[in-house]
Order: sequence, then C-alpha cells, then structure tokens
Amino acid sequence: MNLETIKDFQAFLGELLEDEQEKKLEGVRPITHGLGLESPLQKKVGAEPVTSPKPKAEVHTPRRVATPPAPVAPTPVHPPIPKQDLSPLLSAAPTETMAPPPLPSVSLVKRAASLFLDQVFVQTLWVIALVITSNVFSGFETGLSSGVFKGFSDPLFFRFAILEFAAIWLGYLAISLGIFNMTFGMWVWGIRISYGNQKDENYGLRKLMRILWSFAFYAPIFPSLFLMFRKNDRNLVDALSGSNLYLS
Repeated sequence: MNLETIKDFQAFLGELLEDEQEKKLEGVRPITHGLGLESPLQKKVGAEPVTSPKPKAEVHTPRRVATPPAPVAPTPVHPPIPKQDLSPLLSAAPTETMAPPPLPSVSLVKRAASLFLDQVFVQTLWVIALVITSNVFSGFETGLSSGVFKGFSDPLFFRFAILEFAAIWLGYLAISLGIFNMTFGMWVWGIRISYGNQKDENYGLRKLMRILWSFAFYAPIFPSLFLMFRKNDRNLVDALSGSNLYLS
C-alpha cells in the first residue's frame, strides 16, 4: 500500500466519524432547534458584549431655605381706665362704728369683800409659817400654844417673822396676779383683771406694777383705806398699774 492509499483511507474514516457524530447530535437535539427559542444557557458568554456600568447621575438635593416667621399682629393698647373718685361716696357713708360693749364694772362692796378674803387667806399662811419658825427656834417645845407669839420678843425671831410675811404676800400676789390674773378673793366673787392687749410691749410691765402696788396696799405698807376712793370705776391700784377689774 502506497502512501496516497493510506491518506485516502484516513480521510474516509474521518468522514465516517463526522457523519456518526452529527447523527448522535441530531438524536438529542430539542424540538425547538432552529425556531429561535434556544435556552439562554446554550449561548456563549463570550458572544455577549460586555457593557460598562453607567456612572450614577449626581442627585442635587435642594437646600432648605428658612422661611421667615409670620408677622405677629400687634396687640391693641387700651387706654388706662380712670379710677373713680370714691371720696364723695365715702364721705356720704355713715361713719358710725360698732364699739365693743363695756366691761361690767365691779362694785365697791365686791372689791372690799375680795380684799377681806385675801387678807384672811394670807394671814392664815403667815400664822402657819410663824408656828413652824417658833418650833424650830425652841426645839419644837411651843407647839400650837400661845408661846409662839412670845417669840416676837426675840429680835431674830421678829426678823424672820417680817421676812416671812413679805415673802408670803409677794409669792401669793405673783402667782395669783401674774399667772391666774385674779386672787383667791377675786375668784370667789367672779372678778378678773384685764391688762390690755397681750401683744402690747407694756403688757408685762402692767402685771409687774399690779403686783408691786397690790403688795404696798394689801400688805399693808400703805393704808388700805385709800382704795375706797374711785374714779371711773377705778381705784388707786388700777390707775397706777394701768389695769382694770371686770366681772366674768
């Protein structure tokens, strides 16, 4: 066999193989072949033109422009209302004012009766104090006998008796007039003492003066007969202390 015969035989075999290959492809070719309905997967990627992405267009957002505030309507200014002159009306109004009712005055008899009870009460306390003092000086030998009054001959006992008398009167008046605004005799007859307004700066001074002047006339340093003279239902102690007596 020459070389040309071999080449011809090879070409014949190649044609046979190509025909067989085409027959196999036609057996598996879809019905839609040639109708333009091929699957996009069969298309070659390289055949499609590569398009570059378009640049994004710049979006210009408009700036906010501050709107001017709405004009405010001016508030109307009213002229001031003239004040009415009320002086004619006030002058025409009645000027009568309701005065407080007067305090019931204390009669002279009740004053004397209250003073008598105060004297009896304080003198009783003083006698008790003298008995105790006399027994202390005598070693409790006198007891309640008349020997108590014989002790006045002793100067020391006499001094103690005077001091006890003054202390009992001052203590009695300070407690009764300074705290309760009445003595024991006043309480029996329903008499009270008024020193005025408590907010007054002289309120405490009036109480002090009432205690001192009552001691001077009740003790008695001065005769109590001066208290019988009265003016406008006030005696000498009331006028000097700036206080008043009234019935409750």
